[in-house]
Amino acid sequence: MIVMKFGGTSVKNSEAVDRVSGIIATRIDKNPIVVVSATGDTTDRLVDILDLIDCNKKGAIDIVNDIEKKHQILIEEVVTDKDQQSLALGKVNAELSRLKDMVSAMEKLGDVSLRSRDSVLAIGERMSAPILAGSLASRGINAVNVDPVEVIETDENFGMAKPFLNETETRCKNILVPLCKDQKIPVVGGFVGATSKGIVTTLGRGGSDLTASIIAKSVNAEALEFWKDVDGILTADPRLVKDAKLLSTITFAEASELTFLGSGVLHPASIQPAVEAGIPVTVRNSYKPESEGTKILLKRLYESSVPANRAAASIAYKRNQALISIYSTRMIGASGFLRKVFEVFDRLNISVDHIATSEVNITVTVEDQDLVKIIARELGEIATVQVTRNAAIISIVGEALKTTAGVAARVFSALTDINVLFITHSGASTNLSVVVEDEQLNSAVLKLHEQLFNK
Repeated sequence: MIVMKFGGTSVKNSEAVDRVSGIIATRIDKNPIVVVSATGDTTDRLVDILDLIDCNKKGAIDIVNDIEKKHQILIEEVVTDKDQQSLALGKVNAELSRLKDMVSAMEKLGDVSLRSRDSVLAIGERMSAPILAGSLASRGINAVNVDPVEVIETDENFGMAKPFLNETETRCKNILVPLCKDQKIPVVGGFVGATSKGIVTTLGRGGSDLTASIIAKSVNAEALEFWKDVDGILTADPRLVKDAKLLSTITFAEASELTFLGSGVLHPASIQPAVEAGIPVTVRNSYKPESEGTKILLKRLYESSVPANRAAASIAYKRNQALISIYSTRMIGASGFLRKVFEVFDRLNISVDHIATSEVNITVTVEDQDLVKIIARELGEIATVQVTRNAAIISIVGEALKTTAGVAARVFSALTDINVLFITHSGASTNLSVVVEDEQLNSAVLKLHEQLFNK
């Protein structure tokens, strides 16, 4: 068995659904279990409905009608078998009817509870899965839709429900495995689960990918494939670096670091169950199925030093950052000063990305926002504070950085005409980051990529 996960852009319209159906058809011999996200922008539109009701504004039902029209047209275009079309329409119309009832009730109450929010947001995946199953069945492929609430059991933390792995594994083995043994292809909506009482929940950010990862672990799948709208994980952002290269492999730690730094294709928490179970995970492009994609490994394949031109895996960056430098001679030999500083960040609910300290200085990077002024004012009571706005973080990521000589020399030789404001090297040595002025970001990334990957 393998698990194949398709994102929303991979099923956004009839052309995309046909392409995905063709990809699945080539893997029938591998007994695939298919996990699918909501189509296109459906989840965003469902969020718009909730926001309108939350703000006591009209227009929610208009969005519902638009969603209904798009899904009905999609069914007509991709589910060509009349019996399968009737089956898919029945399931989708049932979800739309439930959505209309919920919208009406929430508008009358003037309130959107967390439980209601999850019930609404779950509808996207509970419609896309029957449509994809119908498309496959119309091609003569023995596909069946499985409602995710029957498979993924969670706690009651609505909006970010935690799956119960043991209970979910039992359900997967009782429901999905027998279907595969009968040569059927289960098609499951991602992102959605339910409590032991059957109350619908959602899994939060990366929830659809997490569904696929948990199912793969539960059935001990031979492989887990994430089909996206990108070739895989690249050495840099291709919008900036035109000759960015596709990585054939990357480690889980490197992929996690890239996600934290803002350029990850997958959220690390969503793939962790499969990776830790030793299941091969691959990111592939549904628009270019001939591409081999990127395989994510639990550990790096090399144990000793590698050449300096192979130590880095990828370059990531973040714009619109602020660099905050806090100076105080009271730091010398004193205890409690760091606590006072970070109590301010905690109170303002501000996350620090990077930090460096010395005897008299703490420097951090944060998102450039209005709260930076408040930080400077509050910290100004105990220290001298300097804020540099319009900064950007560039991070070179690679597990081999810590065992390879010459990488730092390559990095700084590439930046000889760039004003570096700040430098950090993570404790785990998975990334080396520099902060530069935002206007120099493009030039710096291009020079680093040339030095680290093309020489």
